[in-house]
Order: sequence, then structure tokens, then C-alpha cells
Amino acid sequence: MALKVRPRTTPETGEWTLRKGPFVLGKLADTIKAIGWRTNRGGQLWPEVESQKRQLRDLHDGVRQFFEHGLDRYFEYHEAREESLGQLRFLDGWVEVVKGPDASLVAWAFLYETDDGLREIRRLRHSTAQATATAWAYVAAHAAAEYVSHTPVKRIWVTEVGLFDGIEFHIVDGISRDEARALYEERARSDVLAAIRGTAKVTGRGCGECKITGVCDSLVCSDGFLQLDAPGPWTRSVSASDLEAYERCPAQWYMEREAHLPRLEDGNQALLRGLATHRWIAKAHLRGVPCSLTDLPDPADLDRLSFLAGEEIDSADYELAHAFLRSHVSCCPLQSAASLSLSVEKTLYSYDGKADVVLATKADAYWVDGDTLTMREIKTVQVQPEGSDDEIFSRFLAVAWDLVALEAGLAQRFGAVNGEVQLEILSPSSAVVHTYSTRDAALMRMARGRVRRLARQWLADTQWDPLPNPGCSRCGVRRWCGARDAFESLLEGAVTHEVGSAT
Repeated sequence: MALKVRPRTTPETGEWTLRKGPFVLGKLADTIKAIGWRTNRGGQLWPEVESQKRQLRDLHDGVRQFFEHGLDRYFEYHEAREESLGQLRFLDGWVEVVKGPDASLVAWAFLYETDDGLREIRRLRHSTAQATATAWAYVAAHAAAEYVSHTPVKRIWVTEVGLFDGIEFHIVDGISRDEARALYEERARSDVLAAIRGTAKVTGRGCGECKITGVCDSLVCSDGFLQLDAPGPWTRSVSASDLEAYERCPAQWYMEREAHLPRLEDGNQALLRGLATHRWIAKAHLRGVPCSLTDLPDPADLDRLSFLAGEEIDSADYELAHAFLRSHVSCCPLQSAASLSLSVEKTLYSYDGKADVVLATKADAYWVDGDTLTMREIKTVQVQPEGSDDEIFSRFLAVAWDLVALEAGLAQRFGAVNGEVQLEILSPSSAVVHTYSTRDAALMRMARGRVRRLARQWLADTQWDPLPNPGCSRCGVRRWCGARDAFESLLEGAVTHEVGSAT
């Protein structure tokens, strides 16, 4: 839809209105602009940076730490850039060029210029800058070139700056005003017009920020999914993996999923193994034929991997997944029903009007067989877990989530009456499939209860405090967390207490 690029358009949505949450990155943008205006009036750069950092104290502690780090990286680049171009004057952080009575071209970026007409417009990246020129770069170059000031424009740079590592790329490098206009016409104008004229409704991650979410017929109606009586403070989106992450640590969920702070991956073998296995099974299922052991040569014999002919093969990825792929063959859903039409790794989006929440449900495969919509979840383990089906069910929130999703509208959306979730657990030597049905009343009560409990906590939370746990040492955003060493301290205190008690 073109609604996002039409900020003054207000669609008819009845009693529903999009309730926007806090725009976290906007606080950083305001800080950079404030520093720019103050240095324009004669303020010294680094004292102004330190002064403005104090305005970030009301933010979540992890976001504050990252923004302070990012400001240092950004203005270190700024200082180095002034050595190259000369003193830079801040012009704007919302670069707008009027294109007609009701149309403007806007780049949300930071524009600077020198006294002799050299201009640079900068885009921020949370982690590291990207060197690829896109339509956005040519829009930004054109907007920067046409922005009105008292200085004639000589040259324009479009630069991306990484807030985490401070690395920058000049993706448009010192072009003239005429060149900026020509590049916009040639490489970006068609994209701009397509965005303005777009009418297709495509569900996705941005649905929770859309002006028509509450009345959009592309979203599956799942009123009551979360079983909450009232909405939270703003329109939101959530998935099963979100709630799992939130249950583990609200601060980690917020920093990773909501604030999108840079993550430092620890090379977790279990995670890498699971991702690799999912990728390979998805590729295999897209063929529409049963998986076979003959498709899976030894990793040392990759030239026999014929079913992906023409694709570049990641040998390390394949080696991680190989044993689990072989285990999967015996329970591949296409083995028993080769005529099934599998949808693979597709996210289904629905909307709970009572909670005002967009719900993302992603299964590894799903298919309709008769009157039943089946969703398949695949998990990898080193050793098959012991326990009854109910005990296994309690370990995987995704199963409860899928069952509730099926009952709350997904099954009906696909013309099915019943829903079924198959949990496929793969070890290097075996595969076990546990099956759960929406027709099991006692099971559904447990599923709804688990989703409701977590959703209630998640929806009401606006603080996202850290919850120290054994995973802290492997947390991807631990660098920004003030409680990152709290769990180790608790353990050390417990050991000291034990030793003291023994003596």
C-alpha cells in the first residue's frame, strides 16, 4: 500500500485508529540535530556531544548505552570528515524538496554543507554501513542537491555511517547537482512513483505500524487469540519466538526485537545447526517430491548433491545439517502423501482486534489434507528428549501458539475444519514426530493458558527490565546490558555462601 508515503492521508477505518508506540531512533535523531544546531552557533563539538548524552537518561538502559556509543562513532567520523572537506554546517535532519502543490520528496537523513558548497547527506545504520547504491541513495542525493540554502551547491556525497563500528561508505561520491538530478530521474523516479501508486496489500512485519491494520482483509481475523480483555498501550506485533525471548529476558527481547540493537553472535552451535537444517529442508520441500537418502551424499562428496544443481552450496552449512537431514527422511510429510501441496517457511499474519495486536505465525511447513490444516514444526537436538507427549508439548511454546492460531482462524482461512500441529524432533540418529490436535479440549486449555499468561505480561510491559539467567554469557546484546554480569555474581555469591556455611 502507498499509505506510508502519504503521511497526510487518513483512510476510513471506523472506530479503529493506529496507536503509535515510542519511536526510539527518533530520540537519537533529535540528539544529533541538537548537536548540529548548537555547533552551528559556535558550540564546541565534544562538549556538546557529552551535554546531549545527558538527555538520553530517560531511555531504556541498553538503548541509552548503545546511543552513547553510536554518538561517539558518528561524531568521530564527522570530525574526520571535516578534516577532508572543511568545516561542516548542519542544515537539516528531514531533508524535504517540494515537487508540486501536494507532493514532496523527503530523505530522513542528516544534511551538512561547507561554505564553498560541498554537501553531504548521511544515513545511519545501527550496525555497519552498506556500500550498495539503492534508489534511496539517488533520492537522497537529489533531495540534498535541491535543498535551499544561501550557498550554491558544488558537490554532493551520500554516505552511510555505521553506529556500531563507525565505518562509513560514500555510496554517491562527489557528484554535481545536475548529475544528482539525472541519477534520480534514471534510477529512482520510477521506484518513487511505484510506491505512491501502490495498491496491493501484502502482509508482513510492518503490519503493526500500518494505518489500516484494524480493518485490513488481508490479515486473518483472530479476535481473542491472546485471550486478553483490553489492548496494551499501543498497536503492536508479536510471534511465538517473541514471547519465548521475552520469557527468557524482557530486556534481551526489547533490545534485539524492538530496538534492533547490534548483536554480537557467539557462534552458538545449536543455533547454527538448527538454522542450517531448516534451510536445507525448506529447499528440499520446495521441489514437491519426498526427501530421499540418495539426495544426501556425504559432506565430503558434495559433487553428488544434484537436487540443488546450479545453486552455490555452503559446505559448512551442509555438514552441520547432514545427519539431521538424513534423520528427517523417514518422517518427511511428502513420504506418506506425495500429492500434498506444501507451503514452506511462510509466515502467516493475523490480527487480534481485542488486544490490537498483529500476530505472526511461521511453521516450517503446512498443508491441508481433507478437513485438516496441519502445521509442521521442526526442532533439532543432540539427544531425543524423554517424556510423554504432554511433557514434550510443555517445552515448546511454538506448539501451543500454532494450536491457538489454528483454532482462532487460520484453519478456517484455508477452508479446514480442524487443526493439527506436528512437532518433528530430529537428532543425528533418529526422528520422532509428536502430533497435537485442536480437537483435544484439555490440550487446548493448556495451550490457550500458556499463550495468555505470557501475552498479558508482554503486552503490559513498558520497562523491559533484565532478567539475569544462565544465557547471559551468550546473549547477543550483552554489551549494552547493565545487568550482563549479574547472574555470574549471583553464582559466585551462592558458592561463597556454601563454602562459608561448610566451614
